[in-house]
Amino acid sequence: MKKQILSFLLLISAMGAWAQGIEFEHTSWKEIVQKAKEQNKPIFVDVYTSWCGPCKAMASTVFTKPEIGEKFNKGFVNVKIDAEKGEGIAITKKYMVGSYPTYLFINPADESLVGESKSSMPASMFADLGDKMLNKFSGKTELSLKEMTARFDSGNYDEAFLQTYIKRLVAERNNNMVSRPLEQYLNKYISQQPTNDQLCFLAENFKGGAKVYDYLVKNYKTIDGLLCKKDGLAAADFDRELMKEFDKSFDYIGGGKLSKAEKEDLLNKRIAELGAIVLNESKRDKKILEIKMKVYSATNDSSQLLQASREFITRFVLPADQTSSINKSLIIIDKNAPEHVPSLDSVHAANACASYAAVLLKQSTQKQDKDLAMKLYKKAQTLSPATFYYTNAMNTALYNLGDKKAAIKQQTTVLKEMKKNNDEYLADAETLLQKMKNDEAKVTFVALKTKKRAAAH
Repeated sequence: MKKQILSFLLLISAMGAWAQGIEFEHTSWKEIVQKAKEQNKPIFVDVYTSWCGPCKAMASTVFTKPEIGEKFNKGFVNVKIDAEKGEGIAITKKYMVGSYPTYLFINPADESLVGESKSSMPASMFADLGDKMLNKFSGKTELSLKEMTARFDSGNYDEAFLQTYIKRLVAERNNNMVSRPLEQYLNKYISQQPTNDQLCFLAENFKGGAKVYDYLVKNYKTIDGLLCKKDGLAAADFDRELMKEFDKSFDYIGGGKLSKAEKEDLLNKRIAELGAIVLNESKRDKKILEIKMKVYSATNDSSQLLQASREFITRFVLPADQTSSINKSLIIIDKNAPEHVPSLDSVHAANACASYAAVLLKQSTQKQDKDLAMKLYKKAQTLSPATFYYTNAMNTALYNLGDKKAAIKQQTTVLKEMKKNNDEYLADAETLLQKMKNDEAKVTFVALKTKKRAAAH
């Protein structure tokens, strides 16, 4: 009776551990290898760094799932290793890890690599990865990709095989081969009333293709809801893949294959699609203006381009609450997590403001555009208080626009401040003022002196 109670308690304990996700060892590498040998299990190593966003997302969302814990706690000896600390430095070097997160699967008998994978991924894909590594460790053979492709090409397959084949292509990153079998899956197995599992399968494995893209856009709201409930990483991956396909439409917009009218039709179609797949109104409007500027530039529609540029600058560059997002694409890893607010890179933002000002003045010298450009230069200067570089750039633009007296007056004023601060551009600013006083037809200011900055991870 006591043995039965003990066995029951051990079973409950094991089930509780699995329900909490993956249990990682906290001993030395030597002890981990020895434990794996004794249990005849492969070692799963999560190689991470403290600054790696995808590493944190995997640790907090995927590794904590009960089904992942059950699979990995039963099949592997698990360990997390910081690539930049302790034994992690030598292990990272030994297995030539170059990006994070990296997942190593190691045979403890000789510490050879059974296999590896990288990057954040949805829980379903990570579970498939675990199964594949367990099969490989145990010596089970699987059909080669060549054999699976031959079977697909023969047409002799069922839904289960086609799903396995598509997942294999995605797992091995043969993304250019996925669109044809996924379209076939849509044609052959997706009925008028698809199951939730079928919709999630289509979305989780989408890697491009016009027909599947159209279907996913049409059913986006339903699919997004299903994925967010199932896995925030999968939902975020789905959004990224849709936007990649969306952006492909404009890769060759400047070529001669489409007429101006066809380009306008394409723009209107894509704007309608954005209404379905970008639910945040501000993000949608920003994306619409970005593609409008791209299309109108390619079609040489200067009037429409100027109008879109004005609106974009007014709404998404000049406002203070937009500064940290200027010319930045926010990568969402987990759609269920609180949205990350990008940190302010003042050098990047200042350069972008000055660039928008210069481009705008090439498009138009109307008063409203001159005023808008001056606001951009002033914002750039505010973001770079260490020097008066952007004030000099603004005065240069003002002079070349014909307002020479105002430019000379402002340049004289800023020189006084530059002398007080021993500004690194002082000599260049003095030269600029002299050129203005000499009434030169056009003046230029020196290029911004870029300094080497620490690499951001």
